[in-house]
Amino acid sequence: MKKAATLAVGTEVVDGQITDRNSAWISDRAVALGLQVTEHRAVPDDREAIALALLDLAQHVDVLFVTGGLGPTSDDFTRDLISQVFSAPLAYDPGSWSHIETRFAQMGRTPREIQKQQCYFPKGAEVLTNPAGTANAFWLRTQDPKSKRALDVIALPGPPLEIAVVWEKHIKEKLEAMTPDSEREDLHLWRTLGVGESDVAERVEAVIKGTPFRVGYRAHLPYIETKLWVPRAQAIAAENILPKIDDALSQWLVAKGKADLLDPLLLASFAGQDIRIRDEATGGYLQMRIFERMRELKLEPSESKGSLNIESELLRPVVHDSALGTSVIAIAIEPDAAAQNWKLTVKKAGETTLSLDVQPYSLYNFGSERGRKYLTERVFHMLGVHGVFA
Repeated sequence: MKKAATLAVGTEVVDGQITDRNSAWISDRAVALGLQVTEHRAVPDDREAIALALLDLAQHVDVLFVTGGLGPTSDDFTRDLISQVFSAPLAYDPGSWSHIETRFAQMGRTPREIQKQQCYFPKGAEVLTNPAGTANAFWLRTQDPKSKRALDVIALPGPPLEIAVVWEKHIKEKLEAMTPDSEREDLHLWRTLGVGESDVAERVEAVIKGTPFRVGYRAHLPYIETKLWVPRAQAIAAENILPKIDDALSQWLVAKGKADLLDPLLLASFAGQDIRIRDEATGGYLQMRIFERMRELKLEPSESKGSLNIESELLRPVVHDSALGTSVIAIAIEPDAAAQNWKLTVKKAGETTLSLDVQPYSLYNFGSERGRKYLTERVFHMLGVHGVFA
């Protein structure tokens, strides 16, 4: 299996001003196409740091993804350093200048001479046109300067949307061809809520003991995610194992695969459902999760056919039942200090259709910040389990 790594270039990434989501996005798709991603690395806009990172990573991987530093300004010198490190002199590409002129013309503008910096690529590299931006990407088939082992360097722009467009247009199909289907692995995911990582691992390890499958765990508050990599050549053998993991985790299992518990709510709203949420318990986490997920899915509120209003004592007055139309789903999340738990109530057309106590978990107790995060995800889970948006 070919090994890969990502190198994120940019001072903002290193300083924490920008979260490096590109590496995770690329890894997710690269693994699905049969690559084993062994490392993510971030470096600032520093020539020496970038050059050293390129030289080091080239010794250990077969495919190197580099993101950022392809713009027109003085701190965009990724292409220069790739050219230098891999002894591939830069050459001007007239087609990239035409691409820039077309993009600017669509905005009613004229490109400046400085933009021509984006039209130089290492000799022998394949230019990958970028329909979503001015900076074309490139794919350089080269070799590690030390071992002379074959290496593919794929340089991508920094904006996530542009990476996604270039990936679908140019990269996905080429990567698929690089790895035989028999060498690929399928990733299976289980997400649990209300249980500790050690408890999950103990149950899963007992199931997969003696099998050749790779397993990993990721704790991201308040979830524990179990990951199992199954070589396609052993898919039949896995058919008996996967249901056993389902059973082992059934008490806490809330999602499989990459499903997000929040998506049914957003889908209903954008499809035309009017939803009002009175949140008096999550401390704003529920609203934050909704906004973050909308950004991930690139959903614009203006595109919604329905409405989604989140109310709290801090945001606006509570909407009374008498104000609810027959098409509205009203959701209330309230703390119950006496019982040390929370209450979830759902009303449709003014009639209560769901009333549940939400119990805290020892690691995410009532009244704590961790507890509010747990509550937020548990609410999304319960709304789905009870088919509120079905």
